[in-house]
This record gives sequence, structure tokens and C-alpha cells, in this order.
Amino acid sequence: MDAHGHLRSPVRAALVAARAGFLATCSFAAAHWVLAADAFAAPAPVEESQGEVVRDRPVVRDDDPVESDAEVNTLYYEYQLLQDEVRRLHGVVEELNHRMDRLEGEQRERYIELDQRLLELRGGEAATGNGEPGAPDAPSDVPPVPVTEREAYNVAIELVNSARPLPESEQRPQYRRALALFREIISNYPNGEFTANAFYWRGEIHLALKEYEEARAHFAQVELLYDDHPKVPDALYKLGEVYNVLGDTDRAREYLNRVINDHPTSTAAGLARKYIAELR
Repeated sequence: MDAHGHLRSPVRAALVAARAGFLATCSFAAAHWVLAADAFAAPAPVEESQGEVVRDRPVVRDDDPVESDAEVNTLYYEYQLLQDEVRRLHGVVEELNHRMDRLEGEQRERYIELDQRLLELRGGEAATGNGEPGAPDAPSDVPPVPVTEREAYNVAIELVNSARPLPESEQRPQYRRALALFREIISNYPNGEFTANAFYWRGEIHLALKEYEEARAHFAQVELLYDDHPKVPDALYKLGEVYNVLGDTDRAREYLNRVINDHPTSTAAGLARKYIAELR
């Protein structure tokens, strides 16, 4: 029995130890699974999670009315700025075109004036050498230029007025002398009191002599160089008359209408109304 009891004690002890270890292991595993299940089942903190999302990656909603309105307002403002810039640039282009047209016109008139002066100089040389009547503005037929601009202008006007009632054969040389005097006024007093008038009267004389292109050039000088001068309405009216004689009726109407619209109270406007009525 002792031997039998001796044999049974170790076996029992081993079984008891094994059972205790197994229970401990089961307890540890159960506790571990409970903790894992709790951790898995517990909901993540909503506020922290949302806070992290907001911090890391802001949510942008395309249908947000506030943000959409702000974008539309910004685009509309930029569109208005672009429109203003386009209008400003359009004005600059128009102004540059106007200046270019004016400069081209002035340059063209200067070439015409230069050609006219060369013709006059050649005519003066011919008159001096041969003793024959000179060509336009022959210097040999020109009386001495008076001392002051006003005196020179008065003498030239007197030549024009005294030539009008004369026969055509006698008008021409006197008109040539007046042309030369007006030319000297323009040359000696380029910014003088009567310079614009001298251009105008040169145009009148060329028109009377039926030298229409020369007349047109001098009337145009009044318009281009002295746009605020009292002689401008008369020069515009005469341009309408010259263009009609040259056969350009549309340009004639254009200048006559400018007199009527831009200078309605001038004497030339009344003449323009009558003249334009005859063109229809």
C-alpha cells in the first residue's frame, strides 16, 4: 500500500499542477480576449476623430453657398476690371490713331507746301532772268514786306479786295502778289496772330484761280493746325466746296455737316445748310 500510495502521490501532484497551469492559462487568455474585445468594441472618440480629419484634410464642399457666392463675386469683379482695362486701351488706340492721322495729314500738307514753294522759286528765277511775267508768287512782283505782321497782312488783304472787281487777266498777277505776301507772313511769323488767316486766304486765292488741290491743301492746314481758330468754320465750308468741285460729293457733305454740327451758330453754318441743300 505504501508502495501503491507512493506511486499515486506524484501522479496526483502532477495532475494538480497541470490543472492549475491550465486554469491560469485559460484565465490569462480570457482576460486578454476580454480586453481585446472591449478595445475593439469601444467607439473611437468622435470629437477627436473629427478634429483630426479637420486638421489633416479640410473638407471642401462644392455646394457650399457662401464659398460659391464669394467665388462668383470675385470673378465678376475681375471681369469688370478687365472690361475697364479694355475700354481704356481702346481709348488709347483711338487717340493714337487720331494722332497718326493728323501727323500724316500735316506731313502730306508740308510736302505740298514745299512743292509749291519750289515752283514759286523756279518761277521767280525765270522772271528775273528773262524779264517775263513770273510764275506763281514771283518774288520780282512782290512789294516790300512791311515791318510788322499786321501791316503785311493788311497789305495782302488789300491786294485781294482790289483784285476782285478786276477782269480775270488783271486779277491773276495781283492774286500772285497777295499769295507771296501771305507766304512771307507764314514763313516770318509761324506762330503769329494772322498765320491761320494767311493759310485761309492762300486757299481762297487758289480757289479763285481754280487751283483746287492747292486750295484744298491750305484750307486743310487751318483745320489741322488751328482747330480752335475762328477761321476753322470757314475753312471747313471751303473744303466742302472744293471737294464738290473735285467730284467727291460724299466728302463735300461730310465737311458741310461738320460745319453745321460743330459750329451751328457760325455764318459758315448758314452757308453750309444752303450749299448742302443744293447737293441733294
